Amino acid sequence: MTRGLISPVYGFGSDRTRERRDSAATRPVRVSVDVLEALQPAARERGISVPELAQRLLETIATEKMVTAVLDDAPDSKPRGRDL
Repeated sequence: MTRGLISPVYGFGSDRTRERRDSAATRPVRVSVDVLEALQPAARERGISVPELAQRLLETIATEKMVTAVLDDAPDSKPRGRDL
């Protein structure tokens, strides 16, 4: 699978976002091209780049403690797939 790279190197986002990112340590994140392409319509609707959208999504999920809700993979959740 081909992967893209979300990184502060791209210099995407508003000045406010850049300031916040510059003040914190960052690391690149590998994301498949398919996922980046799937995010394109939502990024376009918001008038931002796909890397900026991915950054905002990850920040929101982390700060709002939404990982379990987004992934829906908690041990007590119902099994997925063929067993449903």
